[in-house]
Amino acid sequence: MKYPIRQRSKSLKHSLLPYQSLLLLLLASISNFIYADNNVKIKIEGVEGEVLSNVRNSLSIARETTQKDKPSLSKQDIQRLHNKAKKEIQQALQPFGYYQPTIDSSLTKTEKRWFAQYSIEPGAQVIIGNVSILIEGPGQNEGRVKQLTADTPLIVGETLNHQDYSTFKQTLYDTVFDLGYIDARYEKSELRVDIKNQKADIAFVLQSGPKYFFGDVKVNQSAVHQSLIDRLILIDTKTPFNTDRLLELQLRLIDTGYFSNAEITVEREAALNQRIPVTINMTPSKKLKYSTSIGYGTDTGPRVGLGVLNRRVNKYGHNLRYSIRLSQIESNLSAQYSIPIGNINSESIDLFANADQQNVNDTEAIQYSVGTSLNKNLWKGRARFSLTLIQEEFSFDNEPEQTANLLIPGIKYTRKKADNTLFTRKGYSLSADVHGGVESSLSETTFINANLSGRSVIPLNSRSRLLSRLELGVISTDEFDSLPPSERFFTGGSQSVRGYDYKDIGPVNSFGNNIGGQYLIAGSIEADYLLWGNYGMAIFYDAGDAAEDQQVSLKKSAGIGFRYRSAVGMIRVDFAHPFDDPDENFRFHISIGPDL
Repeated sequence: MKYPIRQRSKSLKHSLLPYQSLLLLLLASISNFIYADNNVKIKIEGVEGEVLSNVRNSLSIARETTQKDKPSLSKQDIQRLHNKAKKEIQQALQPFGYYQPTIDSSLTKTEKRWFAQYSIEPGAQVIIGNVSILIEGPGQNEGRVKQLTADTPLIVGETLNHQDYSTFKQTLYDTVFDLGYIDARYEKSELRVDIKNQKADIAFVLQSGPKYFFGDVKVNQSAVHQSLIDRLILIDTKTPFNTDRLLELQLRLIDTGYFSNAEITVEREAALNQRIPVTINMTPSKKLKYSTSIGYGTDTGPRVGLGVLNRRVNKYGHNLRYSIRLSQIESNLSAQYSIPIGNINSESIDLFANADQQNVNDTEAIQYSVGTSLNKNLWKGRARFSLTLIQEEFSFDNEPEQTANLLIPGIKYTRKKADNTLFTRKGYSLSADVHGGVESSLSETTFINANLSGRSVIPLNSRSRLLSRLELGVISTDEFDSLPPSERFFTGGSQSVRGYDYKDIGPVNSFGNNIGGQYLIAGSIEADYLLWGNYGMAIFYDAGDAAEDQQVSLKKSAGIGFRYRSAVGMIRVDFAHPFDDPDENFRFHISIGPDL
């Protein structure tokens, strides 16, 4: 089971004029008799809400006369569609319990359009008379089944709604099936409507059949040690058989990166004592994965990147990644060795080494770092505990070069919840980063750096959203001048205060150089709207500052933006006006990616 009229002469033309006029009049009359303008105005009275919506959607005259690029309908066609309307309305009312409506209809024609009017008196709704829900077999003893039948929306004395009936029927079957009763079937599922007495009787008889469990789960693979696979198999002989659990297992195996394909075979015929064996044949992925990237951002300018990933350094699933990223502003060379632990798809111990070069505004810096981190799924999010040794050489334009050596322990926690990670309609993200150092032989400065940020997306209607962002930061230290740029706060740019350049906001020294701040606050509020298809616009307001003390002076900007929902995330083109920079009228920013 796998899963133009040429003129002869002026005199002839005038002699034919009366006949031409008569011919045109005749043609116009015939045309008016045969063809009708598709512009039909439809008015429905007497119902509202979901009932009105269902009636309108059920009317053929509404569908056929509103289709774009459709040839003109004849008068006879429009009359035929109108004559069908009463029956269609009757059928559209029945799912809501209205079986004896009174419907008055009319169809009239003016010089410009047709008018179709339907006045509906729904009548009394059918009431549920009797409800019988019977589960036969061992499935009747399941707690979830008992709770579902007790909470049924099909209640004696309530009005009949076909949607409730259909939904409950499917939910009951799915619940029993998901509990391992894979032979479950309805022996009876009836909805009997007594129109004369305005009553409806409902009866279900569901035969559950025996309960099945998973048998032996065999994974045929040779890419990694079997112990890693065992940690991914979260089902055993006590787990009720459920195909969703198999799909989850298939995804967990593929998500490791060790395999390119997983083929599942369910051996139903080989079941013993209702235990169904499962065989999964895995195809190893290529050991080496190469990646390239090229792009442009107003913060970084043109950028290119290259990466190499060794997915399987050894049988224990260790992986090694090298990457290089080059841009006008920031460049990086890194290597990372990862050892999977716990949930091998998302938890690991990492050893890393990085070389970073930065040339932003008045700042030039080169940083070398090595360290280790423990990455765990904690507190409904992800936590990263790290220890990093860095050496950073830096200077601020006219100032002499400095070197900072720091040993930095830290913890970073992130949490995200979104209905869609690429194009979020509703969701939020949180991030908290606390790290620091203590003066010692490996660290020249004692400090604590705390940074908290959050984003949210709230839907306003089906085509618009409200996006907000807030970031706060503080550094506690008596030796701020000794801290390198990587440990100071700057703001401004496409992801911050958009009326300013990247990292352009911060305190300045006696030479007028932006040296970064000890305190940070930055926020934004934005509303966007999809005008047509994937194209939209946005308006926004940003404010923020990086300051040397707690007396912050917010730099503000506002603007408009254009949005396009691409396959790689939202493409944003923003034009922002800075209110606190007399030398600039606007800034232009481009950014790509998810909103959270």
